[in-house]
Amino acid sequence: MRKRIEVRKFGKNTKLTRIELDLTQTQLAEKINAKQKSISRYETGASLPSIRTLVKIAKILKKSAGYFLDE
Repeated sequence: MRKRIEVRKFGKNTKLTRIELDLTQTQLAEKINAKQKSISRYETGASLPSIRTLVKIAKILKKSAGYFLDE
Protein backbone atom coordinates (compact mmCIF):
# COMPACT_ATOMS: atom_id res chain seq x y z
CA MET A 1 0.00 0.00 0.00
CA ARG A 2 1.33 3.40 -0.95
CA LYS A 3 1.78 5.89 1.87
CA ARG A 4 0.51 9.43 1.38
CA ILE A 5 2.79 12.25 2.47
CA GLU A 6 1.17 14.50 5.04
CA VAL A 7 1.93 17.92 3.57
CA ARG A 8 1.04 19.88 6.69
CA LYS A 9 3.01 17.53 8.94
CA PHE A 10 6.03 17.82 6.64
CA GLY A 11 5.81 21.61 6.86
CA LYS A 12 5.39 21.61 10.63
CA ASN A 13 8.35 19.25 11.16
CA THR A 14 10.51 21.33 8.85
CA LYS A 15 9.65 24.59 10.56
CA LEU A 16 10.07 23.28 14.12
CA THR A 17 13.41 21.67 13.34
CA ARG A 18 14.67 24.77 11.51
CA ILE A 19 13.74 26.96 14.48
CA GLU A 20 15.37 24.53 16.95
CA LEU A 21 18.60 24.95 15.00
CA ASP A 22 18.17 28.74 15.06
CA LEU A 23 18.01 29.04 11.28
CA THR A 24 15.89 31.51 9.34
CA GLN A 25 14.05 30.47 6.20
CA THR A 26 16.56 32.53 4.23
CA GLN A 27 19.53 30.77 5.83
CA LEU A 28 18.06 27.34 5.15
CA ALA A 29 17.30 28.34 1.57
CA GLU A 30 20.87 29.51 1.02
CA LYS A 31 22.27 26.25 2.40
CA ILE A 32 20.22 24.14 -0.01
CA ASN A 33 20.55 26.56 -2.94
CA ALA A 34 16.86 27.44 -3.03
CA LYS A 35 14.71 30.53 -2.59
CA GLN A 36 13.28 31.65 0.75
CA LYS A 37 9.84 31.59 -0.83
CA SER A 38 10.25 27.85 -1.50
CA ILE A 39 11.01 27.20 2.17
CA SER A 40 7.95 29.22 3.14
CA ARG A 41 5.78 27.20 0.76
CA TYR A 42 7.09 23.92 2.19
CA GLU A 43 6.47 25.04 5.76
CA THR A 44 2.92 26.25 5.09
CA GLY A 45 2.00 23.11 3.19
CA ALA A 46 1.53 24.92 -0.10
CA SER A 47 3.98 22.58 -1.83
CA LEU A 48 6.39 19.71 -1.28
CA PRO A 49 10.07 19.63 -2.23
CA SER A 50 11.54 17.18 -4.69
CA ILE A 51 13.20 14.12 -3.20
CA ARG A 52 16.60 15.64 -3.93
CA THR A 53 15.64 18.84 -2.08
CA LEU A 54 14.13 16.85 0.78
CA VAL A 55 17.43 15.03 1.24
CA LYS A 56 19.28 18.37 1.31
CA ILE A 57 16.87 19.79 3.88
CA ALA A 58 17.19 16.69 6.04
CA LYS A 59 20.98 16.87 5.94
CA ILE A 60 21.08 20.55 6.92
CA LEU A 61 18.49 20.05 9.66
CA LYS A 62 20.36 16.96 10.94
CA LYS A 63 17.43 14.57 10.61
CA SER A 64 16.70 11.58 8.43
CA ALA A 65 14.49 12.17 5.40
CA GLY A 66 12.05 9.73 6.97
CA TYR A 67 11.61 12.04 9.96
CA PHE A 68 9.87 14.56 7.73
CA LEU A 69 7.70 11.97 6.03
CA ASP A 70 6.71 9.93 9.06
CA GLU A 71 3.17 10.01 10.42
